[in-house]
Amino acid sequence: MKVAVIGAGPAGLAFSDKLLELRKDVSIDIYEKSNYIGGISKTINYKGNRIDIGGHRFFSKSDEVMKWWTNKFPIDTSSLNESELISYQNSSRNIEGLNTLNKNNRIDNRIMLVRKRKSRILYSGKLYDYPLKLNLKTIKNIGSLQILNVGLSYLRSKLNKKEAKNLEDFIISRFGYKLYSMFFESYTEKVWGRHPKDISPEWGAQRIKGLSIRKLIIDIVQKLLSKLINNESDSIGQKNTETSLIERFLYPKYGPGQMWEEVANDLKEQNVNIFMNTPIKGIEFSSDKKKAERIVFRGKNGKVIKQEYDYIISTMPIKELIELSKSESEQYIFPPDILKIAASLPYRDFITIGLLIKNISGPQQELLDDTWIYVQEPNVKVGRIQIFNNWSPYLVADKNNYWIGLEYFCNENDELWERTDVELINLAKEEIINLKLTNSDSFIDSTVIREAKTYPAYFDSYTEIDTLINCVNKKINLFLIGRNGMHKYNNQDHSMLSGFRAAEMIANNMVNSKAKEELWKINIEQEYHEELKNINK
Repeated sequence: MKVAVIGAGPAGLAFSDKLLELRKDVSIDIYEKSNYIGGISKTINYKGNRIDIGGHRFFSKSDEVMKWWTNKFPIDTSSLNESELISYQNSSRNIEGLNTLNKNNRIDNRIMLVRKRKSRILYSGKLYDYPLKLNLKTIKNIGSLQILNVGLSYLRSKLNKKEAKNLEDFIISRFGYKLYSMFFESYTEKVWGRHPKDISPEWGAQRIKGLSIRKLIIDIVQKLLSKLINNESDSIGQKNTETSLIERFLYPKYGPGQMWEEVANDLKEQNVNIFMNTPIKGIEFSSDKKKAERIVFRGKNGKVIKQEYDYIISTMPIKELIELSKSESEQYIFPPDILKIAASLPYRDFITIGLLIKNISGPQQELLDDTWIYVQEPNVKVGRIQIFNNWSPYLVADKNNYWIGLEYFCNENDELWERTDVELINLAKEEIINLKLTNSDSFIDSTVIREAKTYPAYFDSYTEIDTLINCVNKKINLFLIGRNGMHKYNNQDHSMLSGFRAAEMIANNMVNSKAKEELWKINIEQEYHEELKNINK
């Protein structure tokens, strides 16, 4: 059996690993258009300073994924103090089979660090915990009168339930209008370039999931009781904690790209071919249009090559896949309505500006104690700031410096995207000074990374995506997996799960369109369906 995988990101690599586990009579070729392994989970190395695109916490509610990660990269517990180690040991009993190392059996750099999450929101010049916590600091920042308005607004949202027709409705139903207007409305518009009224509530069901004021209160009470009764601090397991509320996560020593680079190396040792810098030029179908038969690409000598396969697994953006799917006579395989839906599927693109700055002290040092800072200030374009030192100290070449990533959301080829690197770096420096996070004389070095099609968006022709999915699922040997492959705003664990399930279907010869429908249910668990259902009552 010969299989082609388009894309060397988490979905494509996880698929390949699982298929090799299940079937020994398989030959796999992976085609990656860039010179990086890992998709948007790659790690960029700039002069020894590493950039994690968007930030990737290694935490999942899936035991299967957690075990897979720690099998590849064992958890390093040697850096934990005694109370943290006890807390970890207690919590990890909930997930049997996690692979750990300690100071007596450490092996190499293929390890997972245990990292404490600290994320905050910068709003009106004040820092709030993210996700929002109902603590004294929040009350002091907002003010007692505003807190009263927040409470009344939340009660009104519960008394006046209505159908969630858009993302604004969805968020208000969970937090009330006041908190929505303070912490969600402008930031969401900055991220997506659209007002929340124009975005499907499905995005909220997928990304905000179980988060609400009620869940925040429950989380606070549970943690307090846990500490009082068991003398436990927050921990790795956290399986029953909402994903947005976790306080510790795993992280590869040198960033997420290290994980996927090593997985790729392992696959090569099992005779998987990985063709780097090889964008796909076409996918040719059989004369009856039912089967994807060939991958078309250019070899190193520039010659067009056509390679036949039994199965084709795609993680490339759907709009590109549909555009490239043709017959041998160059006729489009998919009908005009599907071509139209695919061509109009929206994405949001991403720019990270890395700034290396001198070590600073005083109040500013405390401001740089986060993994992420969400910037909800209307006078700047930056949407989020990463401090890479706090993801892993090994991401920074000189630990006496701070390595910071300013993240800008934009559309490919818009005014921001088209700015020169010098212009973008000057913008980043100006904005981080305006936010009072550093001084003008602290800058050492900088770089710019543009990442197209980072976020599949939930508006425009996305409302018709079910029609497209039903059509593509009928191409029995063509599987769509991963974030861009499925146009779903998945985390990497969900992308991996789509790869695992696709591999199982192929290994077990369950390749009908009905079976494929199960892939699209990943990251839309029943509890989320129920939440949507309750909101829409």
